[in-house]
Amino acid sequence: MTHILKPGRIFLIGALALLPTVGIFAQCKGFVKKQIPKLSPFIHNGQVNSSVLLSGDQAELTLTFYSGQTYRILVSNQEVLGDVYFVMKDAAKTQLFSSKDQGKLDYWDFTVESTQQMSIEVVVPNVDTPSGLVPSGCVSILVGFKQ
Repeated sequence: MTHILKPGRIFLIGALALLPTVGIFAQCKGFVKKQIPKLSPFIHNGQVNSSVLLSGDQAELTLTFYSGQTYRILVSNQEVLGDVYFVMKDAAKTQLFSSKDQGKLDYWDFTVESTQQMSIEVVVPNVDTPSGLVPSGCVSILVGFKQ
């Protein structure tokens, strides 16, 4: 016997498959909003850079920083992901800062002498769980500046 799915049923199945993902992104948005006050006394630049990452993932973001400006980079993550750290590199991929050896430090303040692009690499460590499920959670990169 052949079963044929009608277009309406296919849409419903697809929509149901996306529901958990929509919930995760909604949670991520709420998580990020709670992190913005941590930039103080710096002013949030208005950009929200966030993603849902899995245990063992890495993500990179390239941003432009302007001459003479003092910045704060704040990288926050949900606890389920463990000790997430970030590395700042210049355009030549020279490491400028790593939070890995800084304990629980989740931000870096710096002043840029000349306008340049820098990359922020976020690394989520492998986390073992008793259930064997791969944990996922929100990671945000926020940028603040001083006037």
